[in-house]
Amino acid sequence: MHPYDVLDAITGLVDKSVLARESGPTGTRYRLLDTLRHYGLDRLRRLPGEEPAARRRQRDRMLRRATAYERAWFGPGQREIVARLRADQDNLRAALDFSLTTPGERLTGLRLAGTLWFYWHACGAPREGRHWLDRALAANPEPTRERARGLWIAGLLAAATHNLTAGLALAQDAHTLARDLDDEAEAAHAEYVIGVITLFMDDLPTALKHFEASVVRGPVPGQHLSLYGLDQVELACALGFLGEADRAVEVCERARRMCELHGEEWVHSYVLRVLALAHTVRGDWRRAEHHARHALRLKLAVHDVIGIALTLDLLARAAAETGAPERAAVLLGAADHTWAGIDRDRWGSAALKCTRRDSETRARETLGQPGFRRAYERGLGLDLAQTVDYAVHDRRHPHRPAHPRRPNAGRPGSPHATTGIRLTRRETEVAELVAQGLANQQIADRLVIARRTAEGHVERILGKLGFSNRSQIAAWVAAQR
Repeated sequence: MHPYDVLDAITGLVDKSVLARESGPTGTRYRLLDTLRHYGLDRLRRLPGEEPAARRRQRDRMLRRATAYERAWFGPGQREIVARLRADQDNLRAALDFSLTTPGERLTGLRLAGTLWFYWHACGAPREGRHWLDRALAANPEPTRERARGLWIAGLLAAATHNLTAGLALAQDAHTLARDLDDEAEAAHAEYVIGVITLFMDDLPTALKHFEASVVRGPVPGQHLSLYGLDQVELACALGFLGEADRAVEVCERARRMCELHGEEWVHSYVLRVLALAHTVRGDWRRAEHHARHALRLKLAVHDVIGIALTLDLLARAAAETGAPERAAVLLGAADHTWAGIDRDRWGSAALKCTRRDSETRARETLGQPGFRRAYERGLGLDLAQTVDYAVHDRRHPHRPAHPRRPNAGRPGSPHATTGIRLTRRETEVAELVAQGLANQQIADRLVIARRTAEGHVERILGKLGFSNRSQIAAWVAAQR
């Protein structure tokens, strides 16, 4: 078939409202309306073997795409990769669910979940990643390379979402298995996770020795350059926490050159964040602010929530030290709001908590309790994009959200939800059921309404919130909670 024939066919289907056309950062995409998609699925299920065959083809396509993205991750295309993976969230979830619920497909499910490590960790999805990795590891107890990889990724994500002890145990299991399998690359990846957890558990001398050895050894065959770059970042971070600013800067400059050579931005953002840390040790607050702002720009591009939270803490400290107590209080509020989705206790790290405490003490002393509280609550009211915009542009008075948070904010249907959109009571119920993964017929059965009515509610919710698919509704509901 000629490409123009395909285009004509698609245009005709859009005109007949069989397909919906959606524009996004990755170009134009097409999707079936929910009603027709469910109809097609029902028809497919009536043909013996056709549904699993179709799902397997879809899963294999997602695996090929994820593998290509992982290979390209340490390079100039990271922003496009993130945009494409976000657009494919529903496809990835369908592929993972099929693999982990179908006999004979579970190892491939673990391989897919493990291949996406960079997405789970770097792009603000550690909890979803942990969900899939836990399921995949439980379904694949055999000692394979895929399991070794899955274990260290699960350890990294567990640590990122507040459980350092469990994360360390998983990473150690991964290292043992990788050694048994004689897999140098996965052993090196597991060593990175062991080292970074050791660092944030405040065993700085051990972490320093660990990363000194890793950096001196250099990347082993098959090791992802992103993780070798992070070895250098964590070495510099340990040096900074120990007060060795000059050595930290030297390590960062080497890592920075490697990132620039490859056109890489995510690891580069961490290099800049640690450069900012080193300059705070030197007391060069202006240079620390410069590097931290640059880091935030890069982190927001890939939605690195953990990196943004870490960097906001440094910027708050710099503001407090340079005579900008109100800005420091706003940034502390924004930082605490960002950390709330990760770990309010900042993983229990003494170094991180000390930075925050010093900033708050200085800001409170200057502003007084009422002034500090007002500025702090302004920061709490900023969403992620507003936070980075304020932090990067050094505004003394951040733009307030269109609907400031109130005690009941954050629930779907609340007049003060972060989107500023009011859902009806019924739409709120439907949004909650969508977030639970229910299809339209299941929603209709649960609420005792017609399926067409349920479909109408879903379409209105998508329209009100400016979303294009059900996974965005689910993510929105989770965020409001």
